[in-house]
Amino acid sequence: GFVEASELTEATPPAMRGVVLGGGWHLPVAFVFRGGAHRFHMNHTTDTVVDDGVIERQTPLVIADDSVVRRNREYVLSDDGILVREPAVRLINPIHRPPGVPSTAKWVHVSLAQQSLVAYEGDTPVFVTLVSTGKEGHETPTGLFQIQSKHVSTTMDDEMSPDGAYSIEDVPWTMYFQGNFALHGAFWHSAFGTVHSHGCVNIAPADARWLFQWTTPGLPAAWHGVFADRRNQGTWVFISE
Repeated sequence: GFVEASELTEATPPAMRGVVLGGGWHLPVAFVFRGGAHRFHMNHTTDTVVDDGVIERQTPLVIADDSVVRRNREYVLSDDGILVREPAVRLINPIHRPPGVPSTAKWVHVSLAQQSLVAYEGDTPVFVTLVSTGKEGHETPTGLFQIQSKHVSTTMDDEMSPDGAYSIEDVPWTMYFQGNFALHGAFWHSAFGTVHSHGCVNIAPADARWLFQWTTPGLPAAWHGVFADRRNQGTWVFISE
């Protein structure tokens, strides 16, 4: 088919990258999700907060204290002394393993409130990143699920969408967990940390690839997709408000 060039916008790969936890990286972690946010440091002589300029959007920080208050403004404090206004970050803390998930199982927690995703092995968090879940009218379902199938890429479309018909080919690293709802890579936007999707959990492609390789069912070499079964069960997915 043909499309007028004026109607096209080049989709550059999102720069968003999550963090593999370990070493100096541990929860709580905060990601800057607001553009134009500033970083600060504390002047201990005057007990004042000093502006250090703009901090790049989606920067991750290991948090030492999430309740620094100066002049009625709340900040989070990173391990290396960086202060950021609390409303500019998504603060991600560990949670307890939900009932029904075995103590040694892999599972994924998606927080709609924080627009975040944490991967766990048992009770140990191993990966954290920002996501984009369903916007108003396209809410992502909450509850405990298991990955039902995985596909290296797939086509997603909806001719009856109230926002207008769409069709996206080669959606990468797709992991369906209920019906048409999936965790998947999204190369067409960089709004991770805010709601944006039609119900799926949008993940930056590099992070989706990491998650795809880490989750089950395992995908045999050279296969394009796989369905979970009793011998090759899917990773648990817990989605909370």
